[in-house]
Amino acid sequence: MRNIRATLPLLLLAFVLFSCQKELSFEKSSSDNNSPSILGNWKFIKINVAGKSGSTFDNYGVPGRMEAFYTATTQNNTGLLTVTTDKMKTTDLGYTLTAEVKMVTYLGGNPVDPPLYEQLYFAVPASSASSDYQQVGSDSLYFPNGSIFDIPDTNGQPPPGASDPSGARFTITGDTLILQSAVNKSTIIKQGDDELEVTRKVNGKATFLRQ
Repeated sequence: MRNIRATLPLLLLAFVLFSCQKELSFEKSSSDNNSPSILGNWKFIKINVAGKSGSTFDNYGVPGRMEAFYTATTQNNTGLLTVTTDKMKTTDLGYTLTAEVKMVTYLGGNPVDPPLYEQLYFAVPASSASSDYQQVGSDSLYFPNGSIFDIPDTNGQPPPGASDPSGARFTITGDTLILQSAVNKSTIIKQGDDELEVTRKVNGKATFLRQ
């Protein structure tokens, strides 16, 4: 039998590449002229992430699936978000993220072993970026060329789909801005002769403080 645990680094890699991408869900909402303005300068406070990633594979004719779950909050947060009427710009935005990942492997629908726990670590160096956006209604944003909040892959390059159109919901309470996102996507990846379908569902919330 194939060493199932040998495929775990691939799932972790897929989790790193895909699960934290801010390919944001987008819905239109009605306009409200009395809603607080998102325009201005905002200090980056943190990102909260809750995710689930799954990968299907074939083990000598027996269908298999690996699933990973985690929740995390970023630390060592730095940077500034500047919002104008049609652009968002981040300046020196960076953070670290550490999370315990629970991973379960199934063959033929049955667990192979007890859950495996691994530590997931991201270190995103401070960087700057800008993106066009459109506000729709009182609480929705649309990014026609992709969001500026994508996490780079392990080579420091933009992840697959980083330039795809995306969206977000936002709320402003007092001096606090919260951008909320949701991901539900499937991607085919390869490692050697293996071809895996990776699915991911992620909810993310970025918090900023008005300056």
